[in-house]
Amino acid sequence: MNKKSTYFDQMWVRIFAVSLFLVIALLAGCSGETILDSVFPTRTVQETTQVPVDESPTSSTAEEDATESVLTPQPTAQDAQNFTVEQSELLVWLPEEFSTMTNSEASLILQQRIQDFERQNPGVVVSVRVKASSGTSGILDSLKNTKLAAPAALPQIVLLPQSDMQEAAEQQLILPIEEFIRTSDPQKFYSYASEISSWDGISYGFPFVGDALVGMTTEEITTSDFITWDEIRAQNAPLYFAANYPQARLFISQYLSSGGVLVDEQEHAMIAEENMLTVLDMFDQNLKNKTFSPSFSSLNTSEDVWNAFLSGETQWVINWASMALQSDMEDLKVFQLPSLGPEPYVSATGWVWSIVNTNTDTSEVEALFIEFLCNPTFLAEYSQAAGYLPVMPDSLTLYNDDGSLNQISNILIAAHTFPENDLILEIGPIFRDATLAVLNQTGTIEEITATAQQQLEALQTK
Repeated sequence: MNKKSTYFDQMWVRIFAVSLFLVIALLAGCSGETILDSVFPTRTVQETTQVPVDESPTSSTAEEDATESVLTPQPTAQDAQNFTVEQSELLVWLPEEFSTMTNSEASLILQQRIQDFERQNPGVVVSVRVKASSGTSGILDSLKNTKLAAPAALPQIVLLPQSDMQEAAEQQLILPIEEFIRTSDPQKFYSYASEISSWDGISYGFPFVGDALVGMTTEEITTSDFITWDEIRAQNAPLYFAANYPQARLFISQYLSSGGVLVDEQEHAMIAEENMLTVLDMFDQNLKNKTFSPSFSSLNTSEDVWNAFLSGETQWVINWASMALQSDMEDLKVFQLPSLGPEPYVSATGWVWSIVNTNTDTSEVEALFIEFLCNPTFLAEYSQAAGYLPVMPDSLTLYNDDGSLNQISNILIAAHTFPENDLILEIGPIFRDATLAVLNQTGTIEEITATAQQQLEALQTK
């Protein structure tokens, strides 16, 4: 046998075996050094590259560090591409007047705020649905119907007007907000804003924007403040209001300003005779002075009054502040209506963010979203662009002053919410009938008051 040939044959076999093991080891992710040590026993650790060793008692050895650096898998480009943030949807319903689907300045400001929230909360996607403000397809009816037919399609957050929020709370469609949001200081809101967010003494929403019943006029009427109704009567110009509106907003506001109450100790609707006589006497004086007119009986809504104003039929009206703030009419001013009591009094309303009762666990995202929208700077930008009243004094200070800020501030300080919607629906038509009776002179104010009491008693005995 040729020993030299045998030696080379064995050497090639060994090289082939090593190569095969190296390929298998590389495919399995193992260290090639370990295999070499097994095949060539004369290979020592000292022949490997030396790694500095931490001399502390808890440090690993150089060999362990070297092995770990080889064995620990490193992220690849494919791994990075496959990495995704878990997403959760926050469904929000808005009434149409607050739609984010338009190119108005207010819409763009709200869109931007929502996008900022998504950026600050990775994985949260805010989906907005716009609903009609009222009617069978309105936002409140949509909540009711969806709760019954498809509860899984309910939103987590909804923006509701005060009256709808109260009804939604009564029907347990929304949850008390205090259970989720505890970081807000009520003192930073105007009193009316805190009031519009509550029902039965419990907070069910966070105030967003407001509105108030005010007077508005052009430069043809003096722009000085009107402290008393005598000063208004001195203008000798008809002051239009929606006399035939079933909810009798002006009458109720004046009644409350005189100190009148609408519920007794048992929470039953009531009419304080003395306070009602005070309001009726004011209406009667305005009629005799021609500040009010029998023709107002045809004014059914705030839109009717606004259209009369736009057409030049009248120089001033009583209406919602938002109509003036959203108008592009020049020299249009708002003023605070006189009170029939010792203190200024303005009736106001507004819109609030509420958490929907979806019968599922509520996450912290809902509370974070609502609190994020209660930033004074954002609210100042949005409410001024949208033509609504702010809910925070800190927001009003950020308004661009066009000369009306002092007047608006006085209105907001004196503002209080309207009574609960159920009460207005019950007692409003009675006051509306009394208003029409005065304008059409169908009886004395004492007779009109007695008739109102009889109507109320008849309702309560049904």
